[in-house]
Amino acid sequence: MSTPSLSVIIPTYNRSGFVRTCLLALRESGVADLEVIIVDDGGTDDTREVAAAIEPRALYLRQKNQGPAAARNLGFERSTGRYVGFLDCDDAWLPAQPAAGLDWLDLHPEVDVLFAEARMGNAVDGYRSWIESSGQARFFELPHQADAGSRILERTALLERMLVRNCVFLGSTLVRREALQRSGLFDPELCGAADWNLWLRLAAQATFAFRPEPLAIYTKHDGGMSNDDDGMSREFGEALLRLTNQVELTPAARAIRDRQLRHHLFGYAYRAYDRGDYREARRRFGRLIRICGGDSRSLAFLAVCSAPGPLIRGTRGVIQRLRGTQSEAVVSAAPVARAVLR
Repeated sequence: MSTPSLSVIIPTYNRSGFVRTCLLALRESGVADLEVIIVDDGGTDDTREVAAAIEPRALYLRQKNQGPAAARNLGFERSTGRYVGFLDCDDAWLPAQPAAGLDWLDLHPEVDVLFAEARMGNAVDGYRSWIESSGQARFFELPHQADAGSRILERTALLERMLVRNCVFLGSTLVRREALQRSGLFDPELCGAADWNLWLRLAAQATFAFRPEPLAIYTKHDGGMSNDDDGMSREFGEALLRLTNQVELTPAARAIRDRQLRHHLFGYAYRAYDRGDYREARRRFGRLIRICGGDSRSLAFLAVCSAPGPLIRGTRGVIQRLRGTQSEAVVSAAPVARAVLR
């Protein structure tokens, strides 16, 4: 039996309706020998039956609930394609674009990862560019080698940009099997930012290229993980923190990583403070300081969150005005915060 050109891995959890739509769209992929693998992450609905009715040749796998990263890893372990793509079940490939991506990769053996534009939105609100909607104007300024409209990106510049903001949409990405094997796959301890963490690890050692033609539709809806602001804020920090022991960074990249790590950990802590959960905010600010060191802003917030409730409420307005400054009030809070950390 010949090796498939492309394997597509679809993790899902109690979303058989989305699985149906996703599988129907795959019929128009243009890839005649497409290997379809569905990984049910411990769901209890009729996903198995839906998949069998629409795509009888699909491989259906089931695991106890461990999250999408573990499901994708299981799917990869059972896949055989020369190239691999990943689709969340609520997203879909656009007609003929996967086949066009494979043809391009076959002509460019020096490229390990090909990612394309995506259309983001839904039928009610309309669709827009994935890259432009995420404020990625700087992405188009990255050094690259042009190739018939596509861009082979300079590795160092892409990694440094990716440390600031993810520009790669998982569902519109095709990866050489060998590159994924070298990467260590998805970190199962991560959920919403597992793809970003993987792209960062790959960007440190692999060559990426970008095609402007949209390859996938990214569907935004109320049940999506990206709508969990607090959870995603935590994930962004964890993805960067775990990167420390996963890949060797240049001094310049490490400095960017450290700056962004502080930014995300602060944002995660401030979310708890902003909603009035001062005990949780105190825990989060304390962890930020232990990991990144104590700057005046973080120390001040920790000190405020450690004060009695009435005092916290009375100083919130003051803290808002002092954010990001080196005022006398902020500096004087530092000894209090250090005492709390002991």
